[in-house]
Amino acid sequence: MVRAIRNNSDSAAGARTEFTPLSATKMLPLVRRIADDMLRLTQSISAQREQIREIDQLPQTIGRVDYQDEVSDIRGSLALDEKRLDDCRRELVSLGLETHMPFDGAVDFPSILNRRKVQLCWVLGEDRVEYWHEVGQTRDDRKKIASQEFGIGSHN
Repeated sequence: MVRAIRNNSDSAAGARTEFTPLSATKMLPLVRRIADDMLRLTQSISAQREQIREIDQLPQTIGRVDYQDEVSDIRGSLALDEKRLDDCRRELVSLGLETHMPFDGAVDFPSILNRRKVQLCWVLGEDRVEYWHEVGQTRDDRKKIASQEFGIGSHN
């Protein structure tokens, strides 16, 4: 059974915060905004990398200033998006959360189940935190939270 443990200390370095399904769900308005930004940035980064790869493969681009300027602009935008993505990830980490990288829309909330560390797992688009998985597993390994596992009601 998960106890309603939430370490509210002044975010001491290395301190671990444990979430219940309810406390994790209450954080979703903020987490959802950050995850939306992360997903948008991840898609932009992927598209820009592909665009650079395609330009670099064109034989007529070698040595052409206009193509090199375009690639330079894309690389600048790419670097900015990568920094923004890292800033978003750090913001979630500062809240005690973890992301699946490369980012797939899933955010993990550390928790305790039967005296062992587990992850409550939320995926962008879900209304509540209703799944969990073992530490080190992916969102593909998620299990639905059963009320008897996490106390009375599945959102305590």
